[in-house]
Amino acid sequence: NHQFFMEGLSLSSNQAGTKKKRKQKKKKRGKGSKGSKGNKTGIDLKPSGENLDVPTPNIIVANFTPIIDPLPLLDLGPHDEFTELLQSAPFVLEESEKTAGPEEAKPNPEVWNTMTEAERNVVTKLQQQTCVVKTVKTSAWNAFLQKFAIKDGEMGGGRWRLNVGENASLGTDRRKSIIFPQKQTQTLPPFHSFSSSTTLLPSCGFKMRCYGSLKEHPTGVIFALPTLFPNDNNNEGQAADRTKSWSWPSGYSAKTEFNIDPRGNLMNGREDALVSLDELRRHNHSYLHDPNYEIMGKVVKGGLKTVPFNEIYLRVGGTIGAHDSDRSFDDGVGLPIALFVRSATYGDLTAMLRLRARLVSVLGRDHIRGIPLLFITPETGVRVLTEGLQKNLLLVMSNSLNPFQNPQLKHKTNINNTSENHLQQKLEELLDLDDDGIRDVLTPEECARVAGGFGATDDSVANLLMEAVVDDVERDHKSADSSSIDDSPTKLRQGKLQELVNEGLSAAVRSGDYNTSRQLLILYTLVASKGQQNKDRAQSLSLKGTKAVGEKGRKQNYLLSDTERIEEALSGNLPTGGHGSDSRAKLEKQALIPTISQENSVLYDQSVPPPPPPPPLDTDRLRSATNSDGLLAVLGAAEVLKSMQDGNGKLRTLEAVAAIEEWIDKSENSVSFRLNSWRQLKSAQGDLKIATEQDSNFMAFISNKAIETRKKFAKELKDSVSNTKFESIDFLKSIHATLSKMNNPCLRLELLQFILGLDNRYSIAHVIRSVELAATCLNISAYETMRANSEYALTNCDVYNKSGDVDLVLTSQAQDL
Repeated sequence: NHQFFMEGLSLSSNQAGTKKKRKQKKKKRGKGSKGSKGNKTGIDLKPSGENLDVPTPNIIVANFTPIIDPLPLLDLGPHDEFTELLQSAPFVLEESEKTAGPEEAKPNPEVWNTMTEAERNVVTKLQQQTCVVKTVKTSAWNAFLQKFAIKDGEMGGGRWRLNVGENASLGTDRRKSIIFPQKQTQTLPPFHSFSSSTTLLPSCGFKMRCYGSLKEHPTGVIFALPTLFPNDNNNEGQAADRTKSWSWPSGYSAKTEFNIDPRGNLMNGREDALVSLDELRRHNHSYLHDPNYEIMGKVVKGGLKTVPFNEIYLRVGGTIGAHDSDRSFDDGVGLPIALFVRSATYGDLTAMLRLRARLVSVLGRDHIRGIPLLFITPETGVRVLTEGLQKNLLLVMSNSLNPFQNPQLKHKTNINNTSENHLQQKLEELLDLDDDGIRDVLTPEECARVAGGFGATDDSVANLLMEAVVDDVERDHKSADSSSIDDSPTKLRQGKLQELVNEGLSAAVRSGDYNTSRQLLILYTLVASKGQQNKDRAQSLSLKGTKAVGEKGRKQNYLLSDTERIEEALSGNLPTGGHGSDSRAKLEKQALIPTISQENSVLYDQSVPPPPPPPPLDTDRLRSATNSDGLLAVLGAAEVLKSMQDGNGKLRTLEAVAAIEEWIDKSENSVSFRLNSWRQLKSAQGDLKIATEQDSNFMAFISNKAIETRKKFAKELKDSVSNTKFESIDFLKSIHATLSKMNNPCLRLELLQFILGLDNRYSIAHVIRSVELAATCLNISAYETMRANSEYALTNCDVYNKSGDVDLVLTSQAQDL
């Protein structure tokens, strides 16, 4: 008796009412056949000995995932506090100075000695009230940062008009809002300047709250104030008045965005409430020391626990000099000298790390390198997130913190709904694992978790995976006979590379991040292919016994080339690159078409054989832990590549052909068999919601339509077996062509799920996405193989013997990683 797993799925035994229903069905149909216990796939290809006119197929579950089983939660969440930061006070009062204020506090040697010069400089300015702070709404950072940036065709050193709105930088015609210099000179700064509202906090940031709610304005920037005023007799007040750098006292709502006319003058009585910077400092001192003080013309007896913010409207940006003499109220006080966060929760600290990465992307690494990270509250004052604490924070993020995406971007960067602007911001916020000695502190596994859970740049993830390949190759060399070389091709075994990718994918599943999981899979395929290619090349050059030189960069010169090709392979220049959702989906579909470009057509030339799929990844547990469409597509693509690599895809295809041919044979001889098939399938669709696009058509089973469609499907599978190499992209092309012709598949869809190793949740759309992403991975690897082979043929390789050791010297432009 043939068992048809594809014509309906039985309810699991722990679901209510199933036992009773099964008993009732058994009574109606009499003796039923029992399923084969030894066949895990649910397909029994033994010939049936029963009468075909009385079909009694036994329905069993194949690839069925009835319940989502999430990965276990880690110890910490985004709302927990990083308590180590609370102990990082840069200043401390001695016992004899308890009555003194923070202005007289001395440096705390335990913290001060661990701080950089930039950190000491900024906390000193906070203590002396020679810097201002600005909080920015989470959704407004893009508009704020774009005011600094110079767009294509613009001159540097532009000055934004005083009365422009906060979102003017996002407009299509910025020239209406910017006054550009008459001619471009080398002395012009590479950034625009603009006026913005800031706050002068009391000494060390005590007592005064910043603008905005903690939820919507969790992070901010710090700007240094000018200290020299050569054009105003070194008088700060005169310089501020002349340049229209206005100040209002604590509690006054200036609303400058509504109270500056087109000529740049104040209106609606705002000029009458102006005060000088010295007055603001005197008020701040009073808030810290006096029991009673004045706010908005009224004396507050007993004081307030937290006073409202004051406001200074001054020009920021412009100059890039690091010295105080480079800053002025005329041309701008420069770029931010520090970033700060208003709470010590992991969610806000992660937001600050992402903000720093974003500043690096927009303003340039050279201008943001080593920027201090602070924590400021009215109660505790300033705390410094030193380099040591940053590394401890990353250790917690990689081991104990449940990873999470930016909540502002999470629902705008998934596979079903992607905004180009939000995706661009996500790319800008990717962390660089090669910065600040992170790789010296975190293990490769921890780096992979950070990359998958929180996001990391392409090149830093590629470097991480490349080093894993180097370690795997070295392990293979040590385990092999160093005196002989196997002439047969070798394959990278299950090793550190797969472990790292699995760690990263697990973190991506925890955070529900489709983009980081997709990045890991593509880079894994590319790096694994490149590692195998260079390993075989090294063996062909008798380099298996090469003595290690101790520098990974040297070994990587012949094992793996520089990451420039990887960046190019992941950019929009390739047929299968791009970061945008529309272009990404389009290009992944084009990965199946060999005639997109000359480069793609070469991929299918016999002289440039495409690389095999990468070593298999075990994603069964991860697939059962998520119901996200994007993650299912990525994990499904990994399973598709696994089916191609280990040969199970071909075996299951042969089993599926035999199964569908037997169904066709029985259906042609029995209408009752077809009706029973339809009934069982209908029941499965209603009870278990299997992944079919629409309900099965009753008339298709009454007529011969279902038989004809399945005959065609069986023929397509046979052709795939006979004409396709299952480890090549041709197999994916064949599957994709079959999927594109399906309208309302039921049995055919379940057979494809079985062939590709996917479970019952994969609808046509899911399977297509998985096949397209798998094709993208192989196409990028094939393109890189073609490029590498071409360049290798042109590279001047000098193999020489020195002290009995064979070294490979590449005189091409390969760079150390």
